[in-house]
Amino acid sequence: GKHKPIWDPSTDCGDYVVATGCNDMLVTGRKKEQKLYYKQTTRPGALKSLNMESMMRKWGGGEVLKRAVRGMLPKNRLRDKRLDRLKGEFSLFLPWVERERGKGWEWEWGAVV
Repeated sequence: GKHKPIWDPSTDCGDYVVATGCNDMLVTGRKKEQKLYYKQTTRPGALKSLNMESMMRKWGGGEVLKRAVRGMLPKNRLRDKRLDRLKGEFSLFLPWVERERGKGWEWEWGAVV
């Protein structure tokens, strides 16, 4: 992150981002029915499309979030490495948070208070 003294736009600092509650994602308008995601193989005529609603049913809201963030990141060789550290969780319960409760830290929805 930019708070680190070693931060530089061309380097990867290694911070993880965990987004919780991705299945409860809200969108405006009729995007769930109208927004299409495309997938192309190398075969002719193999262009496949899914709308947002069916993608959330099939792969969950984390994949929708990942594709949105992918479009916002700079198109360079660090993009895939940065996306690997974006974790989309389905619920507000995080298993490693429960393990850390015994260490005396105060937690609320997966973030340090």
